[in-house]
Amino acid sequence: MARVNEEFQSAPTGIRIRFFAVAGILITFAVLVIPIFGPSARHFASKSPLSYRDTVSLGVVILAVATALVGIPIFLRERARVARFAIEDNCLVVGTKRYPLEGLVDIARNPGVMHFAFRTYGDGGLGGIRGSFWSTRIGKFEAFLTNTENAVVLRWPDRVVAVSPADPEFFIACARSAAGIR
Repeated sequence: MARVNEEFQSAPTGIRIRFFAVAGILITFAVLVIPIFGPSARHFASKSPLSYRDTVSLGVVILAVATALVGIPIFLRERARVARFAIEDNCLVVGTKRYPLEGLVDIARNPGVMHFAFRTYGDGGLGGIRGSFWSTRIGKFEAFLTNTENAVVLRWPDRVVAVSPADPEFFIACARSAAGIR
């Protein structure tokens, strides 16, 4: 078993994460626009046009700014948590978690790792896919993904971890070397 120390970049943001970001923006936009142009707005506007429209417009602006002030940092924090990982002294290090590669049974690419996977804890797509998941094909696993197309699944006898390196083949070669797997 060779000693491996290597840092890896995560894959570029994938379609699933972009979908959730766009869906969040569209839902926020719909929630902000409906009070201004919805049926209740016309009802109140006929009674006192300035007070209701001004109040709703101010509320919409405050809600939009608050959503941006909360949503953007959350997106960036979640992306940063899965943006880099490393193999240090034959341990996979993702954020503060360490997974010793000794005893690794298998490592392989699996772009379908998240198909029909249910989140038990964590983030399912705002900035990154991170947390504990369960699926019938894999069972319980931990995911640290930015793009499911580059997903690599590492299997131990008692746990499964999925990561998404920018160069999956290089990561697999390094992990195999660190674990002593041919």
